[in-house]
Amino acid sequence: MEQQLHGLLEYQDVLGAVASTIDGLVLATVGFDSDDAETVAAAGTAVVNDAGGDDAALAIEMDGGSIFLTRGEELMLVVCAEFGIPQDPLAEVMVEMVKVLDSMLASAGEFS
Repeated sequence: MEQQLHGLLEYQDVLGAVASTIDGLVLATVGFDSDDAETVAAAGTAVVNDAGGDDAALAIEMDGGSIFLTRGEELMLVVCAEFGIPQDPLAEVMVEMVKVLDSMLASAGEFS
């Protein structure tokens, strides 16, 4: 799963990404150490659970950067990036990646 996340680091200004279950269990991470990944996943869980159903995509911009969150059926993807990164192209990639990661989990039987 980390191999798929590495593709996100190829986008200019993406600093890191975390894939986790909807309740915040980290499944894969790139660009973060394990403690930071757990913090990002926990914060993402709080936001994504209020956002609605599957394929919800959110962008939060702050002075120090941007956080992008996408929710799938069984997992969520959180990406941290520099401020001002174009949102639409990254959001499209994240929505597609969540679908791929969800199907990887389903085919592995982890959530059966």
